[in-house]
Amino acid sequence: MADPGRVHAVILTTQRTGSSSLVECLASHPDIECAREILEGQPDDLSHVYRGPFRRVAKLYRILRTGAWRPTHRIESYFAGGAAKVRMFKVMYNQLERPFALKYLLKHDDVRIIHLRRRNLLKVHVSTLLMPKRRELQATAPVEPIRIHVDPARAIESMRKAKARYELYEKIFERHPRITLAYESLFNGQDLQPETSRRICEFLGVEPRPMLSTLVKVNPESLREIVTNYDELFAALAKTEFAATVERMPAGTGAAAAKALGV
Repeated sequence: MADPGRVHAVILTTQRTGSSSLVECLASHPDIECAREILEGQPDDLSHVYRGPFRRVAKLYRILRTGAWRPTHRIESYFAGGAAKVRMFKVMYNQLERPFALKYLLKHDDVRIIHLRRRNLLKVHVSTLLMPKRRELQATAPVEPIRIHVDPARAIESMRKAKARYELYEKIFERHPRITLAYESLFNGQDLQPETSRRICEFLGVEPRPMLSTLVKVNPESLREIVTNYDELFAALAKTEFAATVERMPAGTGAAAAKALGV
């Protein structure tokens, strides 16, 4: 029989939103047990997950070993484990495209939802493009930046899809108790910002505590340091609904780029 005083929750999100750092922060609270992507076969704790050349084989093995190929069973067994007041895990949008996982969460509308997004969808897109170029997606110390060319049309298409997906899942879980968080207001260095920490603890029904992650940002804050064709990208986005997401260029630079592209 379920403990009526226990809280079950999920972090609902997509890639490159700071969710790994948020998981670490929440797991540092003594009354919260927070796992990563259990529906991808990841363990109940935060032990290291192999990302070497055979990572796809390792992932398949984890899915079979943990029972993640049966989402309902995996979620139920996870929520039944542990001893903390709050038991939660991270789930990505694409993992809810598996009907049984989504069906479980819709049936259990007492599961609390922390819906995490990143307002700057261009940074989500660029960071996602960089993922295959890095062996490790998270780091505990600064790493060398990687530069990349970004196709403007594909970026705009990706950003529109991401916006629509977020709005879709807001609608899907409208009956659940939920709060929305944005990457941009999550962290102060490696700590959760005090106001964000307070909101989360209040939502989950635990005492406010400082919460810390060991992870650091792997990409520079400025896209100018990453995107090799930033001027072209700036000019293309300037005539879309995402104009506010691009960093302003020095006077005259943006105008020249825009003129070249017919903006």
